[in-house]
Amino acid sequence: MKRLIFTVARGKPRYGEMAMGLGRSLSLIGDETPRAIVTDIKGFDWSRYFDYVFEPLASRSALDKLLAFDYLDAEAVYAIDCDCLAFKRVEPVFQHCLGLPFAVQGNWQTEGMWHGAAVPKVLEQHGLDRLPKFNGGALYYEKTEAYFTLLEAMKDVELNYGQSGFADFRGNASEEVCVALAMMRTGFGSVVSDDTDFMNTGSGMIGKLHMDVRSNTCRFLSRKSKVRYVEPTIFHASEYSNFTIYWRQLKFLKGLEAYEDKHRPGYRSRWFKLRRSIERRYLKLMGIVR
Repeated sequence: MKRLIFTVARGKPRYGEMAMGLGRSLSLIGDETPRAIVTDIKGFDWSRYFDYVFEPLASRSALDKLLAFDYLDAEAVYAIDCDCLAFKRVEPVFQHCLGLPFAVQGNWQTEGMWHGAAVPKVLEQHGLDRLPKFNGGALYYEKTEAYFTLLEAMKDVELNYGQSGFADFRGNASEEVCVALAMMRTGFGSVVSDDTDFMNTGSGMIGKLHMDVRSNTCRFLSRKSKVRYVEPTIFHASEYSNFTIYWRQLKFLKGLEAYEDKHRPGYRSRWFKLRRSIERRYLKLMGIVR
């Protein structure tokens, strides 16, 4: 297998609903990249939207999304959080990142606060001049020696997280911190420009989030490094998982699945047929058709 989309959904059923939403959205836009999910959540028809379904091999880790090679053999992986929705096919992500052992989308930071810590203080503690700043909603990696070296460094940061200088994340290690420090420690990993919009969380949003899976719409204005118009490939719900607009999208996707189950391919409603008949007669009267 050359390319793989990989996600993890563990714990509460709500994460199962989210992961199904991701799978449904990828199916809806016609993305044909093989998909795999690692999950311990029962009661979902995982095989409908995921080509490979695995139970977790180990206890939960901040790095679960980075362990695809423990389950499958692939050349390149786009690991996506389960609380994401796809609005464009991911082929451009693989093309853009081809040849990179590991890539995050973001920028470099030397100041400010990140994960509960003052960045200058952390840089001084670790003897660094900068750190990659990114959201881990979607990460790219390839099966290379460099990646496995990087992964071991990530695991070491997680194991010794109390010495990282950063605050924990919901009582656990932060995936972003483990990745960032490991990248600087090993020298492996690339930072892809935020302007690619492969993934966006809506951070710094100005005004309204226009998101509707029925019209395959996700667009908004955002002020991060600059004010910019955004139409992401992957929308990472992140804090928006607590907003009704996100859960409405999941409901719409589930409804489309029910529609697919109840209607044959090419189905046309009685209303469509009646309207077609009436409008054809009108066009004949106008002399537009014969």
